[in-house]
Amino acid sequence: MPVRRKRKWPTVLLIILLGVTLVLLLMSRGIIPNYLPFDLYLSEYAPLFVTVLIIAATKIWLDLVEPLFVRALISRTKSEADAAAVFQMISYIAWFVALGAVIWIVAGGPQGIDFLSLGLVSAALIYVLQKPLLNIVGWAVLTYRRIYHLGDRIKVNDVSGYVTNISVMNTTVREFGGWMSGDSFTGRLVSIPNSLILETNVFNYTKDTKFIWDEVMVSITYESDIVAAQKHVLEATEEVVGKFMRKFAKTVRAKYEFSDIQEMMIEEPRVLLTLGDFCVQLFAVYFCPAHRRREVRSRVTSTILERIAEDDNVQIAYPHVEIVPYKHRPFESRTVGMPAEEFSSVQSQSKEKVKEEG
Repeated sequence: MPVRRKRKWPTVLLIILLGVTLVLLLMSRGIIPNYLPFDLYLSEYAPLFVTVLIIAATKIWLDLVEPLFVRALISRTKSEADAAAVFQMISYIAWFVALGAVIWIVAGGPQGIDFLSLGLVSAALIYVLQKPLLNIVGWAVLTYRRIYHLGDRIKVNDVSGYVTNISVMNTTVREFGGWMSGDSFTGRLVSIPNSLILETNVFNYTKDTKFIWDEVMVSITYESDIVAAQKHVLEATEEVVGKFMRKFAKTVRAKYEFSDIQEMMIEEPRVLLTLGDFCVQLFAVYFCPAHRRREVRSRVTSTILERIAEDDNVQIAYPHVEIVPYKHRPFESRTVGMPAEEFSSVQSQSKEKVKEEG
């Protein structure tokens, strides 16, 4: 399986920066002579050089190691996205260590840290940077609780998509749905602030398994042969997903938390019925791969229609209006407010007229 590659020019620039910084650092320490045409007090900038050196070295190391790590791990994981998610956790640890080293060097060790000033500065930053800090807290929560990871299909608010990147501030998903019916990709990349997981529901379609439940509804007229219709729907669904469901039934069952939930899980296609206003509604229930839900639904629907079309005793129901003509009798309008005797006379005349017309 091919591993995604990043552009090389940022890494090349970082290597050049790393080399220049290393030379300046050695010059500041007097290890190599200062060949610059002017005198710089490089020793005063030594902490800055070390900071740049640590950041650049960390970035270069991660960029060089990532494709090798993902390629080595991909054979043990379900997909490239899972391997990338593991490496992402390693990168977080590496950056945390690098940041700690930078703070330690800039502060000059533990004796150089003024904890009172550090506390005041921290309080001010927390007040000013509330939104970014909420994003960081959201990132920490989703990372610790593994609410979702790379490769998951999620829905947050009205956005549904395939997770392609998780950063400290936001999550990037490749959107599906939207103006497209079903689960087709729209072509847009959507950035979701991590703070939203603290405020709203997060739906993860593929956290425990790569399968999802779905159903296809068919409306049948009350005059149809309901038993035959139920048989057609069941056989059509069985033809499309029957073998697949029995093959992965144990995998899906093992992911349910309690035995009573496992007992309620169906292992093969099932057809359920309900009564509608003008029809009998048949629901074909099954599970399928989450990323192929629309394709499977389309195949099940087309197979059902083909089988019903071959049976004259089963008709698809649809809303329609039936117009019944009404024969107007002018003399009926004259009966309003008439005395009883006159009304009886008019009624008898109308009956005689109907007999004559008949």
